[in-house]
Amino acid sequence: MKFDTKKIQLFVVNNLSWFLIIAFYLTFAALRPTGMLSWSTIVFMIHSSIPLGFLVVGEALCLIVGGLDVSLAQMAGFVGMLSALVVTQWAPGLPGIVAVFLPVIIGLFMGAINGFFIGYQKLNPFLVTLGTFMGFEAGTLLLHSYPIYSGFPENYLFGGNSTFSIPIFVGVILLMAFLLNHSRAGLYIYGVGGNAQSSRMLGVNPGHVRFLTFTLAGGFAGLSGLFYTGFLNTVPPSMGDGDIFLAFAGAIIGGVSLEGGRGSMTNAFAGLIFLALIEAGLSMFNVDPNMRRATYGILVLFAIIINRYRSNVRDRLLQPAE
Repeated sequence: MKFDTKKIQLFVVNNLSWFLIIAFYLTFAALRPTGMLSWSTIVFMIHSSIPLGFLVVGEALCLIVGGLDVSLAQMAGFVGMLSALVVTQWAPGLPGIVAVFLPVIIGLFMGAINGFFIGYQKLNPFLVTLGTFMGFEAGTLLLHSYPIYSGFPENYLFGGNSTFSIPIFVGVILLMAFLLNHSRAGLYIYGVGGNAQSSRMLGVNPGHVRFLTFTLAGGFAGLSGLFYTGFLNTVPPSMGDGDIFLAFAGAIIGGVSLEGGRGSMTNAFAGLIFLALIEAGLSMFNVDPNMRRATYGILVLFAIIINRYRSNVRDRLLQPAE
């Protein structure tokens, strides 16, 4: 039986994040078997990473379409605080189903603001979302400068229950993977991210696709705010602070290209699991919180290096043989 070494190498490169997970998990398990081999540890590791996971999904979409959204984490905090004020103080009698979907609706609206300037006004995505980053950060503090602890409808906090939240998150990942790979909208997102000019020549409006993509990313920021609230059982003004860098790292480690037009939602999920595994490992070894932040900075650099390595190797492997 003859093996196609090029196909094997491409498979490894395209799914590198899964191999990293296996390598790091086996290392941590060998060093701390009591903790890392516990099923409850694995469940908690995934459950605690779900709010960040929705940010990874949103960031992955923006990167695939050829953009970048640095405001998603602050948007999640703003939407979480605004929604919490609505359901606990401004309209405490809202029906449960309306309260649950409120953060998503607000997130879609906030994402549409980014999408309007990026898609229709053709402004630089980094600069636009940097501006809204600062706006959402200040807006959260202006809305409520201290945490909201009580008054939530009971079903509003379902994100704190791993039995419900993990299947929902995995279902969202699978749904987005299916839509990106098997729908016209997904084809447009990949096409615009890969070559916007060619997409325009084929009748696709890149501005419209970017608008819808950044709007959808805002919806995922809203979901992040909702699940943060459930997991923490409160809404602090600092919700989501600094998470955008981890979301970026997770998407890139998961194989989403910085150049756009390339990436997989299932591999982005692997990037998230890798980050959760690193967090669990650092906790197991009682690493100082300040050292953890330094580690996250290293992870961002690691993600960029991984992206460059993966692109170079893939391009080399895909070159026709002379």
